[in-house]
Amino acid sequence: MISKKIPFLVATTLVFCGAVLGLNLTKPALAADSNVHDVNIRPYKISEELTRKIEGASPSDVFSVIVSFNKTLNKEDYAKLEKEIGEFSRKYTYDTVMNGFAGDLSKEQILLLNKTSFVTRIELDQIVTNYDDIIVESTFSKDKNGWIGGFSDYPYKDKVHYKLRFSLKSLPKEINNKRKGLYLSGYNGSDDLFMFVKKKLDTNDRLKPNTKYSVTFDFDIATNARDEVGVGGSPGKSVFVKIGATNTEPTPVMDKTGFYLMNIDKGNQGVEGKDAFIIGDLQKTTIASEKYELKPFNNKQRPFVVETDKNGELWLFIGADSAFEGVTSIYYPRIKVTLKEVIDKPEKKQESFHIKEL
Repeated sequence: MISKKIPFLVATTLVFCGAVLGLNLTKPALAADSNVHDVNIRPYKISEELTRKIEGASPSDVFSVIVSFNKTLNKEDYAKLEKEIGEFSRKYTYDTVMNGFAGDLSKEQILLLNKTSFVTRIELDQIVTNYDDIIVESTFSKDKNGWIGGFSDYPYKDKVHYKLRFSLKSLPKEINNKRKGLYLSGYNGSDDLFMFVKKKLDTNDRLKPNTKYSVTFDFDIATNARDEVGVGGSPGKSVFVKIGATNTEPTPVMDKTGFYLMNIDKGNQGVEGKDAFIIGDLQKTTIASEKYELKPFNNKQRPFVVETDKNGELWLFIGADSAFEGVTSIYYPRIKVTLKEVIDKPEKKQESFHIKEL
């Protein structure tokens, strides 16, 4: 089902498989200084940061990157890819939270990958420093610990119909009703409801101004959603769990039609945005009953990289982006976020690269 939000997004963003990037990421200058034709094709899959890095580089200059796929590649697939773009090395291969690899590629290879159908994202790889980790952990035993709830992708005039709820509430008895969690509930009448929690961090949390951090989330959601037929989609598999971090406060903003939309790029339902990753859905691991169970989530294999603003501030957020046209009610009993300072890896000159079997 097509969301009411799509016309607005089409006017402002380029949507591609697995990510959404702003129009300013398509750089005609790349075509002028390379031998690769039609590099500014749609969709454009190279991150904004990597685009800036390669813009003035020669075709043979090498960059450390992370490449994401929409499928898992085997030994034969990588060999075929090498024939298409040239020899390269893989330092790490990812096949759980995401599909893809980390390795060193030339500018020309990066531009060729941008035209490869199963590639969804090409990002700059970065080095995590050995500085002390910054850990933010909330168990909600007494209060909300600075976490704020919010909702978007719904019409203001029908707000009452959506039954939007956010509170600190005792967990369901089948989990432990002596414990509490952040409770979010809403009726998805727009086929597009986004329910989220957010928290601000700053220098009081030891963050530095204008500094990049690798952000790793580790949290649980109490869910009773099963993989079953529902209006618009499954109450489990069609409600996508997203995480993100940005130096702009994630806020619902009303458009000219009276529809609340997020002021950041979270993507839409099963599509990621530049400010949000998908790390799962709300489907329970056991489906025999309608009781709640705890489902763990983390992005340890795919950290989110964000830069603080001039005041050393940034916002964390976790949300459920729904295509299920019904009521979704969930609890967050525990949220842990780890931040590590990062620096860019140095650029390299092209050498002879060969695929390494991992």
